[in-house]
Amino acid sequence: MKKALGLVETRGMIGAIEAVDVACKTADVEVLNKHLVKGGIVTVELVGDVGAIKAAVEAAVEMTKKLGVYVSSHVIPRPDESIYTMIEKKNIKKENEIVEVIEEIEKVLEEKITEEKTKDKKIKK
Repeated sequence: MKKALGLVETRGMIGAIEAVDVACKTADVEVLNKHLVKGGIVTVELVGDVGAIKAAVEAAVEMTKKLGVYVSSHVIPRPDESIYTMIEKKNIKKENEIVEVIEEIEKVLEEKITEEKTKDKKIKK
């Protein structure tokens, strides 16, 4: 059975990481690749069976729209093999490494929120 190909495009790497995270948690899909496009656009490629890819891409789209970084998305149910020859396969970080990156991003965001709250308290005084 040929696998489906799902594409999600975001503005910035944080949105792409969030898209991959929610997609992989939503359905049994694998990250095939990521592409850094000019202008801060990041495209992630996911593979899996058709139903899983549709669910994963839909979840990723919802998350990236909430973050305000959604650009576009597309699902190709049964791509021709020539499509995969167009896509350069790269080694994607293992799940543990991705989790570490996400945790680091969350830590930075929490620190930023704490700084903003501290600034707000100082301004109110």
